[in-house]
Amino acid sequence: MTENTEEQWLNKGLRLLDRSGRSSLKISRLCAELNLTKGSFYHWFKSKQEFDQRLLSYWRELFTSEFIKDANHGGTSKEKLARLIEKCIEGMKDESRLEIEINMWGHQERSIGEFVEKVYKERFQYLIDLLEDIYKNKDEAKRHGHILYSLMIGVELFHENLSRKELKSIFREYLPPS
Repeated sequence: MTENTEEQWLNKGLRLLDRSGRSSLKISRLCAELNLTKGSFYHWFKSKQEFDQRLLSYWRELFTSEFIKDANHGGTSKEKLARLIEKCIEGMKDESRLEIEINMWGHQERSIGEFVEKVYKERFQYLIDLLEDIYKNKDEAKRHGHILYSLMIGVELFHENLSRKELKSIFREYLPPS
């Protein structure tokens, strides 16, 4: 048997979701993948629904809160934005479908969709906050926010084979002026 921690269950859940989609998030499959019992699962989670909610909270922590925390180590808003874009580019080269799978899951279940929408709004608001500090004009900041956010989603969906150099070139075009 392998070690039994909550984080281990959540990491396995994210990997299964990424590789095989929402339908793979079955208690029996998680247990088999981890070589643990259903009792081990229920030690950490009262139900599959609780697991799903904690999995989404974990996704938010790793791919929103941690990205923002990392970006905030920059000095100016422009430096923070550059750090954020760099971190996103890093994630794009992992050949991950996680964001796509979570988005699809959100379209299939209302409660999941509501949570995912809150995360998207949190991400967008952070981007807007940085851009408003850079541009000082709220309309211009919002316009650039929509461009950058849409670009990020578009690249994630349609251009997974771009090199790191190509990705940097694309995003460099949309970074605010010095």
